Amino acid sequence: MTEPHVNRPLWINRGQNPIPDWLASHVADEREANGAFTIRSLVGKAEVMARVHVGHAVVVHRSVAYARPLAEKDELLFELEEMDRAAPAPAGPGKNVDKFCAAKTPAARGRAAGKAKQQERKRTYPEPLGDPPTIEWIKVDRLSIDAVYQRSTDNEASRRLIASIAANFDWRLCAPLVVSRRPDGTLSVIDGQHRTVAAKQRGDIPHMPCCVFNYQSPEEEARMFISANRARKPMNRLDDFHAALAAADEDALEINRLVTEAGLTITRNTASSAWKPGEIAFTASIASTLRKHGEQIVSAALTNIAEAFPDQKVVHSGSIFLGLVKVLTSPPEGFDPDRMFQALLRYSAEEWGSFVTGLKGGDTRATAIRDALLMAYEEVPAPAEDAT
Repeated sequence: MTEPHVNRPLWINRGQNPIPDWLASHVADEREANGAFTIRSLVGKAEVMARVHVGHAVVVHRSVAYARPLAEKDELLFELEEMDRAAPAPAGPGKNVDKFCAAKTPAARGRAAGKAKQQERKRTYPEPLGDPPTIEWIKVDRLSIDAVYQRSTDNEASRRLIASIAANFDWRLCAPLVVSRRPDGTLSVIDGQHRTVAAKQRGDIPHMPCCVFNYQSPEEEARMFISANRARKPMNRLDDFHAALAAADEDALEINRLVTEAGLTITRNTASSAWKPGEIAFTASIASTLRKHGEQIVSAALTNIAEAFPDQKVVHSGSIFLGLVKVLTSPPEGFDPDRMFQALLRYSAEEWGSFVTGLKGGDTRATAIRDALLMAYEEVPAPAEDAT
């Protein structure tokens, strides 16, 4: 069937309906039992293998086949029309193309020159590496894991993780697996092995969403596995806290309330050099103290820090907080909170930090601060008793 230039043939994959002759030459493999198959296509200038699932529309334009979900059909046709409009128009018989394109008014030439300069200023990038993947739903029993480069799951930590994923499987947390389609047809999981094993264990999840790439060899797969894992930025404790806060987690909300009421804020930056006065980061210490000693102790310690160092960056605020907690939970005889606050004012935040320089371990540093606080407390004159 000859492809018309304007009214392009369009075919919709309904699962078992015949593939038309004009499309057959673009098909790269056998149609599967679920009706899906692969076509040779283009993304930009790159040749790719595109998956045609049931419900996808396929168009052939300028000898290239394109597939999209049916809902995106009009968008695809519009893109192809734009492609046609972008192609240079013929200048006409016997005319020089360069002269024809140059025959513009001075104003038009000015606009064209301005546009050219604007395009020159745009940042350019090298061509993307590799071919774009296909997005497919694949049966879990077809997915394999290459033990040569994958991390072993034969350990207690992995077994616990797999059991947790299986017991609490949530599609909202299931990102597509990264999979390699090898030349022999094997589908090897590069990223997502714990989810794969968990799905197989459950038995009620027959398919998994997969982002499928074509790698040249297992060695290339291993290189991509290393690159993907090294490129990941682990979620730090502050990222975790602010995510929990956005999710309205009860513990995070309570911690944030106590910190805010004391006049402090929880920073988003783990680098203490970037902190501002009034910012703290010791959310884990607050959480553990809240569980052990309750809201009153946490609030008192935070308020002391906020009021003692209002315009200072408190780099060692976590140690000062835990030192105060030790004093407040085991106070000396006749303890006076106001006298303790005066003791806290005897040194700057930086000077309090000098008491823990070189010490390792949170409890060791907290004990050093507690001892220094009690020494300073003894140096503050006790309030005179009222004469009767």
